[in-house]
Amino acid sequence: MTLASIIKTTLLTLASATLVGAESPFPAMQSLTVPLTGRAETNLAHPSGGTGDPDGSGTVKLVITPVDRQVCFDFRLARVSDPLMAHIRKAPRLMNGPPIVSLFTGIGSSMDGCAEANTGQLAEMIVHPSDFYVSVSTTEFPDGALRGQL
Repeated sequence: MTLASIIKTTLLTLASATLVGAESPFPAMQSLTVPLTGRAETNLAHPSGGTGDPDGSGTVKLVITPVDRQVCFDFRLARVSDPLMAHIRKAPRLMNGPPIVSLFTGIGSSMDGCAEANTGQLAEMIVHPSDFYVSVSTTEFPDGALRGQL
């Protein structure tokens, strides 16, 4: 072994040890269970809510992992027509916001899985969860059947 290769190996070992001990700038992971109701859905004509499916309900378990750039989900829905799509959107309670993460789209989509997302937005969801909500659309309520604030 040459002196140059010994120095290179030593530097790589030190750098690896430093990186292993370094903390990520993002929260590691957060698990949330979010209740979903039709009463929580809102629109411009009904800003106080109640525009979703009055009989529908459910929950979604979210596992948010910014370092892996993904959010995993597991929906449990009751008394709703066929689900069309679900998104995580950014807006406080009783406000509507843009979609941030598409969880699933299309009739017959899996109600559990993982979706890729922006690391910074996922970290923000962990730090400020009440700024985000999950919205589920169905064939009967395509503009929003169920909603739940994180």
